[in-house]
Amino acid sequence: MSFLFSRRLKISLSFFSCLAFFSSCASNSSGSQSLIESSSPALPAKSLSLSDKPTGYAEIKMPSKNGVTVKSREELLAAAERGGLIIVNGTIDLSDGCLPKESGAGSPALDDFVSKNSSFSSYEEFKSSYAKACTSSTNDKSSSSAESSLGSTLWSLNKSYGDKIKLYLKSNTALIGKEGAVIKGGSIQISGASNVVVRNITIQDAYDPFPHHEKDDGFNAQWDNIAVTNGSKNIWIDHCTLEDTMTYSKVEISDGSHEKWQNYDGLCDITKSSKNVVVSYCKFKNHDKTMLVGSGSSDIKGGFITIHHNVFLNCGQRLPMTCYQNMHIFNNCYERNSEALYDQKASIAARYGSYSIIAENNYFGNGVSYCISASTKASGKCSESGNIFKSRSEKNKGLSTQEEKPFEPNYSYFPEDAENLPDILAEYAGAGLFLSL
Repeated sequence: MSFLFSRRLKISLSFFSCLAFFSSCASNSSGSQSLIESSSPALPAKSLSLSDKPTGYAEIKMPSKNGVTVKSREELLAAAERGGLIIVNGTIDLSDGCLPKESGAGSPALDDFVSKNSSFSSYEEFKSSYAKACTSSTNDKSSSSAESSLGSTLWSLNKSYGDKIKLYLKSNTALIGKEGAVIKGGSIQISGASNVVVRNITIQDAYDPFPHHEKDDGFNAQWDNIAVTNGSKNIWIDHCTLEDTMTYSKVEISDGSHEKWQNYDGLCDITKSSKNVVVSYCKFKNHDKTMLVGSGSSDIKGGFITIHHNVFLNCGQRLPMTCYQNMHIFNNCYERNSEALYDQKASIAARYGSYSIIAENNYFGNGVSYCISASTKASGKCSESGNIFKSRSEKNKGLSTQEEKPFEPNYSYFPEDAENLPDILAEYAGAGLFLSL
């Protein structure tokens, strides 16, 4: 284990270029730039340091401001306004008590929110009324052209609730958890920002009580546990555990049939021309649409993203799914067990547009299907090497792979043998490490 752990550290328990975190963060918009050196610190097991730095397409420099420790929602929101180094201690509920105990249910705080922001007296009254205002073909996808009679009310409540639960991280901010730190019931927004780090935090339940109806697709949620968007760059998400603690419920619509009432969107989405993002040593658990990278034709073509040493457990799809971006995906572990709540539809995938993918030394366990796939709307190149496929499901779907890499990563890295990943990442991926200040 000591040999495996030392090699893992060499890959990227590199935790925080934090002593280089926030000044000149180069954009690294292409792989032709000079090599980014990766550290291999002799850190003790289960320990993180502010001098760590990432392996991948994110150049990070530590914020110069003195750190502040936060223990409450109010303290966290105030610290995020200032930026700099923020240390999370304990559990913080960004929903301010609105998060229910089970999916689709109300709570006293949520009932109060609904009564103050609509003509309905309780959450259950609104939910039942909105569901019965929809048919299977109702399209309330756009707030400006909602079709149901309660579509405008739905979107008004959705926006007000989003304003309550969103935590905006500005440029030059490092949000780091002490051992056992949890943020629940909220959505971390990294929008148009640069030089941002999120590390060592369990992030639960970016819960949307007000999902909108889409034609032939039930009721769909809005918020992500982490949303990197609007041209953000040089972002590092590391040693976090991102998970749902509830599943979806069902509601009765106007014709008496039942459709899903989905309260979760993504766990970590990287969209709208964001680039130079590293997601490393995280655990993604019990989720359907897990990680979307690039969301449409307006996204930048040619950005670079590194996804390495993550565990995807009981996740249905988008692990990640990319549009246009250049993706280096190595040493990730894909697992599924009997507790899975969602059908496993696809792992690494290209949705549409041009793409370049390097998929190397990943472990795809039993029950994981369509390990590397692409839709007919996508075109590009994918190199595949060193991966292990334990499942009998189709390995590749809709795309051909090659040995030659479509681009050469501009950083040094040392991939583990894929066979060793389940043991290594079960021990070391995810939140809960000791933070050395």
